[in-house]
Amino acid sequence: MKKKPRVLIDSFHLLQALTGIRTYTTELCKGLQDSDQQEVEYVIYPDWEWVNKTTFLRGKVNVFKKLLNHAVFFFWKQCCLPLIILFKRVDMVVAPDYLLPAIKFGARGLSVVHDTFYWELDGAYNPVWRWYFLKSVSLGLSRQSAMVVTTQYIAQKAKKHVSAQLPASVVYQAPKTLDYAPQPLDELGIPAGAQYLLHVGIFERRKNLGVLVKAFALLVKEDYFQDFYLVLAGSRAVGIFHDDYSKLKKLIKDLDLNDRVIMPGFVPNELLGSLYQKAFCYVFPSKEEGFGIPVLEAMNSGIPVVISDQPALMEVGAEAVLTFEQDDEEGLYKALLILESKEARAVLIKKGRERAEQFSQKAFINQFHAAVLQQLHS
Repeated sequence: MKKKPRVLIDSFHLLQALTGIRTYTTELCKGLQDSDQQEVEYVIYPDWEWVNKTTFLRGKVNVFKKLLNHAVFFFWKQCCLPLIILFKRVDMVVAPDYLLPAIKFGARGLSVVHDTFYWELDGAYNPVWRWYFLKSVSLGLSRQSAMVVTTQYIAQKAKKHVSAQLPASVVYQAPKTLDYAPQPLDELGIPAGAQYLLHVGIFERRKNLGVLVKAFALLVKEDYFQDFYLVLAGSRAVGIFHDDYSKLKKLIKDLDLNDRVIMPGFVPNELLGSLYQKAFCYVFPSKEEGFGIPVLEAMNSGIPVVISDQPALMEVGAEAVLTFEQDDEEGLYKALLILESKEARAVLIKKGRERAEQFSQKAFINQFHAAVLQQLHS
């Protein structure tokens, strides 16, 4: 009997992953683990559930932990993974975090390219780490490799910045399942019954949250919105090259909004569903994204979504969102005014739920499995 092709999913990066890549990898591993396909044997190393629970190397860490993280990460990718490929007779290795090992002992490679920030935003990263990252990606992408990308927008960019020769399959990911059991939000500093606009995400400069704060300053001058709050939930960015938190705090103070803008920090999953569901709307003013998971999380939560005209966000949101031009706080302010209408809100909520249904975990796993089969048989 012919052996099934063995496909190794590398989950090691869950030790330190924080945002979208963490969601992508956990939903991928969970979905593949539960899938009933017969063509491929999926093997996940290390145990993704255990790795996902540890916080030792995740978030704001000291210099020692950073150096340890880089050393362990290099050793895993370039030493441990090749040995696992060899002794487990792996036919393909999948890197949900871009980085395939340089040595694969004949195995095919599949790299998930979430965005091209490292290639384009050179001033936003530590130059030493950026050089190492780009060099490692390049070494890992051999002739027997292929790419999975998150949107058509990233497919075009990956062809330009990562590899013009390697095939790229667009696979739309699924958001994590949130708990919508009603939870009080007082521990997040949100008054009971408060109306609020919401943004969830890390405080990176590319998120362009200053535009949202300025638009909110205009909005609260309107009678309908005069008692509203703005909730900016999420962790500070890792490293001085990304972080926009201090600049935002100053802007909020300068606009005299300290008592109207709530910054609760990282919100645990058990509260996230309620945080979305109780919001008036979700606002995503980002200048650069590879996908935009919060768009789908907000749609699934039954609230309207307002996004910038950033291509990946528009590809995900389609006709189910309101849009405004990037960097245009007045345009965002005018889009938010539309939501005074109950009819407009109801239409957006209905369209949002219908749109989000197209990004189910089943659809995600089926598309990913098809990309794996295509690469195995190419």
